[in-house]
Amino acid sequence: MQCELCGTDIHGEPRKVIIEGTELSVCNGCAQYGHEVKQISRTKPTPTPRTQSAGRRGPAPGITFRAPSRRRPDMFDQMTDELVDGYGMVIRHAREASGMTHEDLAREIKEKSSLLKKIEREAIVPEDSVRGKLERALKITLTEIPE
Repeated sequence: MQCELCGTDIHGEPRKVIIEGTELSVCNGCAQYGHEVKQISRTKPTPTPRTQSAGRRGPAPGITFRAPSRRRPDMFDQMTDELVDGYGMVIRHAREASGMTHEDLAREIKEKSSLLKKIEREAIVPEDSVRGKLERALKITLTEIPE
């Protein structure tokens, strides 16, 4: 057998190591470049017999049931409100009413003016952090609770 790292012939047992996430069979000289993989015996464990206590109902001996898996929380479960329709126009009217340019508002909320222009055109939806900054700076509400 050849070393999968340097290509030399391996005399004796090759060593299993992990190098940059890949398990390789290598010679003793190349084993220093990785982390040794622990060999796990591949024999199946013998099942232990299950006994039922008197008066207790349950599955028959030897039968096991898996607990129902929990559903992972979804990001939509946490959403309680939606962005208002025409949010770009709401932001634009509020910005103009306060006499600010895109650059002025961008400087105040520490975002790029190009981002604000895209939000006003509704080319992108503002992230929650940006939405919060806009609401505070312009004293507006950009969300509504869906019915």
